[in-house]
Amino acid sequence: MKIKKLLVNSLQEAVEEVRNLYGPEATILSTKIVKKRLIPFLPYPYRSQLEVTIGIPDREDFPSHLMGHEHVYEEISKLKESLREVVELVKKQRAESSEDIKPIESEYSLRALNLMNKLINKGMSKDVAKAIIDASCGYDYELKKLDLKGETFESLKMGLENTIPTLRDFKENLIDFKIIALVGPTGVGKTTTVAKLAYIIKELGKKVGVITIDSYRVSAVQQLMAFTNIMELPFRTADTPQKFRECIGELSSLDIILVDTAGRSHYDNLRVKELIPFFNKLPALEIYFTVSANMDERVMVEAIERFSVLPINGLIFTKMDETVYYGYVLNLVYRTKLPILCFTTGQRVPNDIVMADYNYIAGLFLKVEE
Repeated sequence: MKIKKLLVNSLQEAVEEVRNLYGPEATILSTKIVKKRLIPFLPYPYRSQLEVTIGIPDREDFPSHLMGHEHVYEEISKLKESLREVVELVKKQRAESSEDIKPIESEYSLRALNLMNKLINKGMSKDVAKAIIDASCGYDYELKKLDLKGETFESLKMGLENTIPTLRDFKENLIDFKIIALVGPTGVGKTTTVAKLAYIIKELGKKVGVITIDSYRVSAVQQLMAFTNIMELPFRTADTPQKFRECIGELSSLDIILVDTAGRSHYDNLRVKELIPFFNKLPALEIYFTVSANMDERVMVEAIERFSVLPINGLIFTKMDETVYYGYVLNLVYRTKLPILCFTTGQRVPNDIVMADYNYIAGLFLKVEE
């Protein structure tokens, strides 16, 4: 017996396809519902299809085989029952999906629904979008529905303020001595982000120095040294925890010390844990997990889970100019409850950086004129 598989949209289509392609002797052995991506490199959108496994008998021995094994009839009977269960399951899922949509449509005004769709279309999960829209709306007694509290842009901004944490006043956060370290996967742009932050902090009138513990990439050390030389900032390198603490002692008269770290694959637990001795029991330390906005959301989640062996204080998102799916970013913020420090929007130093700002975040999903 030969085995074949088909993807179809319904059981009726499967029966007709099997009959047309393989004749009346072919048997449907099993079925299951599978999800097929509409866009190969994105986790969604997708659609559900029925995968049918077909048995095609060898014509010369199928009759004798069937006559000699009465249990085949029992298997066919069980298969029919399984198919009936699949049909009932499909009907139930369709009914449940339609029930899920109706309350949403009846609960929100058209303006609120349009805004929710814009968030979802840019990669935001439905539960996150709903939470933001709920915070953007008030009950309209005329419409008898939840409606945006004001203009679309201002309402979205209000919803973001109540659901997405950010480090609102960066300058106020720099009053006391602080060590700010950036950690994260390889290739996300930590080194250039350190240089951009150093420039901003210096412009705020603070004395700032930079330490790199990236002993793996000579080019990264040279690049950061060049940036600090141009900005006339003290710069140190440290390849051991003891040397790192010595460098901190040398720069302790400054207001802020920025620390650049080597990128580490979040799949390499040993490399990630190498950072623990550097930061263990270090006073006045803030660690910001730095991640590229154009990463798949699942990779972002995996990475921050692996780096959670360190006390993460907030998030930095780089390469915002290389994606349009900004919803992935806010999904991560909403689920981790970690505040956003800043975004980077290109490679130019000291430009192409935006400190966390709700006007900027709202503008990612809406045109300013809206």
